[in-house]
Amino acid sequence: MRRWSTPRLIRRALAHAAARRAWNALSLLQRRGSAGTLGQLRVLARSANAHRRALAMDIAGQLHVPGPPGRDAAQVFAAAETEALLLAGLSDPNPRVLQAAIFGLAHRPAAAALPLLVHMTDHPDSRIRFALARALGSYAEPDATAALMRLARDRDDDVRDWATFGIGALRDTDDESIRSLLWANAHDPDRDVRGEAVVGLARRGDPRVVELLRQRLADGDCRGYELEAVQEMPRPELLAPLQTLLAMAERSREHSRVWLGELLDAIEACELVADAAA
Repeated sequence: MRRWSTPRLIRRALAHAAARRAWNALSLLQRRGSAGTLGQLRVLARSANAHRRALAMDIAGQLHVPGPPGRDAAQVFAAAETEALLLAGLSDPNPRVLQAAIFGLAHRPAAAALPLLVHMTDHPDSRIRFALARALGSYAEPDATAALMRLARDRDDDVRDWATFGIGALRDTDDESIRSLLWANAHDPDRDVRGEAVVGLARRGDPRVVELLRQRLADGDCRGYELEAVQEMPRPELLAPLQTLLAMAERSREHSRVWLGELLDAIEACELVADAAA
């Protein structure tokens, strides 16, 4: 596929029957930053077909020129032109196109987009609110934080999850209103929302999270969230439940290496704090 022409890759990306191949084609198109590709995007963006317009947004949001071999850095291609395409996509009546434009503006934050994104936080389509929860995490402005706080109270679990992540992990803003929201979401019915909120509280050094972590480490459903939170806020009193958790994990052998690594890192962090206090 790397040798295919851009029009052929576009045809593959538009195909519904082979999702993985379509995604591979999209990934290749995003790495073909050139005047020719940009011209193809403009044609797609003007199409009467919503699927084609959405593809234009998907490519525009990450269009770049790959860096030299062996290096990770990639050069954004046609930043102003792709921003204009994505901003135009925010006015598209089709939800799929609108969602793609919002995701694109997560990868390429644009100051001009922020007021439009904030204005849509009450959108009736949960797919749009979900895209907003993901995109607004890329914007550091106070208006973006306020919008995320609204989305963190959304009726949809996935929207609350990503908005809580955006508030708790992607920004350092710390005040009573944010802590109050995170504390409420630390008791959310959804497991992922609870986890993201606990991490956010630990990053802010909220003392209430220590007892909450003691309970979560012992409740039989400890996930990466709690272990990440311990590393953010290590305390000697968390050592005992962590060591109990390790002993249980060694007997059951049901956990992944990644999870066990996180557990050992959490134990080490608490041991360092305990040694320093001794």
